[in-house]
Amino acid sequence: MRNRVFKHMLKTRGWKYRAFLRYLRFFKYAAFAPTRGEFLESYYVLMRFLDDVVDGDAPLPEGYLNESDYILEKIRFSKNMINPKDEVDYLILYCFELAEKFGEDFQTETEDILNSLLFDAKRRGKMIIFSKKKLMHHFHLLDIRGTIRATLKVFKDDPDKYELLEPLGVACRYQYDIEDIEADLAAGYVNISQEDCALFHILDEDLIAPLSLKIKKWMHQRAKDGLELLKEHHRRLHLGHFSLLERWTFLLVYEFPARKVFKKILLETKKS
Repeated sequence: MRNRVFKHMLKTRGWKYRAFLRYLRFFKYAAFAPTRGEFLESYYVLMRFLDDVVDGDAPLPEGYLNESDYILEKIRFSKNMINPKDEVDYLILYCFELAEKFGEDFQTETEDILNSLLFDAKRRGKMIIFSKKKLMHHFHLLDIRGTIRATLKVFKDDPDKYELLEPLGVACRYQYDIEDIEADLAAGYVNISQEDCALFHILDEDLIAPLSLKIKKWMHQRAKDGLELLKEHHRRLHLGHFSLLERWTFLLVYEFPARKVFKKILLETKKS
C-alpha cells in the first residue's frame, strides 16, 4: 500500500510532495534510526491516503455511505485495534507496532489528526464559511497538536514542546491555504474565515472565482502574515533546545517551502 500511495502522490502532485518524500527516506540514514524512519514513512502515507479519500483524490472504499462514515470507522479502529477489515487497518497496526519498538505511543496524535479529517469530510462540498476560531481549532488539531507532536516524538523529544512550534505550524497552514485555494474551493472547502470574508468583502460569487481580486488580496495578506509567523518562529526556536537534525527538519521540510510560497505571492502582487 505504501509504495502505491507514494507513486500516486508523485504522479498527481509531485511538485508538492517530491521534496518531502525524499526527506523521509533521507531521515532513516541521517538519524541512524531505521525503525523511526520506517514509522515516519508509513505513518505519513497512512494519513496522506486518508486525506486523499476525504478530498476525493482517492476513491471511497466500498461498503461506506460517505467519507465521514469511513473516517469514523478508522477512528473507532485506532482506539480498539481488533479485527482489521482492510489494508488501512493493517497499516495502522503496523505503525503502532513500529512505535512500540522505539518506545512511543501515537494514540493521541492519531485521534487529533483523524478528527481533523472528519471535520473536512463533513464539510466537503457544502461551501460553509466558519468563524476564525472554528477553523483555527481544526487546523490546530491537524497541523500543530497532531502533526508537530508526532514529529517531536519521532525525534524522541518532548512532545509538549509543540507549543513553541505553533508559529511554524500556522505558517505552514497559511502556505497550504494559498497553494490549495483553487482545489479547496472546487471541492467545497472554504478555508477563509467569516471575519476575513467580511474584511476583504468576499462574497459567494468570489468563492466560485478563486482568482478574483478580493481573494488575491486575501492571499497577499496571508503571505505577509505568514512571513511574520516565520519571524516569530525564529524568536522562539532557541527556547526549545532542539537538536541539529530537528532544526534542519524544521528549516528544510517546513520553513523553506512556506517562505518560497509567501515570497512568490508577494512578488506577483507587486508586479500586478
